Amino acid sequence: MSAATETPTPATAGTEPSRRRACLFGRASRIVSRARFEQLYAGRAKRAGRYLVAYWDAAPADAAGHRLGATAAKRTFHDAHERNRAKRLLRESFRLLRPSFGGGPWDLVLVARRSILRAKEPEVRADLAALCRAAGILPPEVSP
Repeated sequence: MSAATETPTPATAGTEPSRRRACLFGRASRIVSRARFEQLYAGRAKRAGRYLVAYWDAAPADAAGHRLGATAAKRTFHDAHERNRAKRLLRESFRLLRPSFGGGPWDLVLVARRSILRAKEPEVRADLAALCRAAGILPPEVSP
C-alpha cells in the first residue's frame, strides 16, 4: 500500500491541521469580554453601513491579531435562526477580509442591521470593506 492511499490512523489523524480548523475562530480571534465590548461601544470610532454598524479600536498589546465581536440584537432579530444567520454573515465577511487589514491588531465589533437578512455574503463583505477603508483599517487598494 502506498503512502498516498493510506487512511489516517487515529494516532496520525490530528497531526495535520484540517482546512476546516484553519477557518474557525478560536478564542484568541474573538472579543469575549463584556467590558471590551462596552469600551468599543463607548468609543468615538463608529461607522454605519447598509448591513452593519462597525465599532473599532486598536487591540490591546497582548492580542495576537485582529479580533472580532459579532452581535445581532433580539430586538432586531426576533428568531434565533435570523440572529444566527446575521452573525454567520458577519463572521465570514470578517474572515475573508482579515488578511488584508493594515496596521497593528484591531478589535472590531460588528452589529447586524435587519437588512442583512436580504443580503448575500459578497454584499456584506463589500459593505464591511467600505467601512474598514473609511476607518483606515483596510488599505484603499484592497478589493472585497
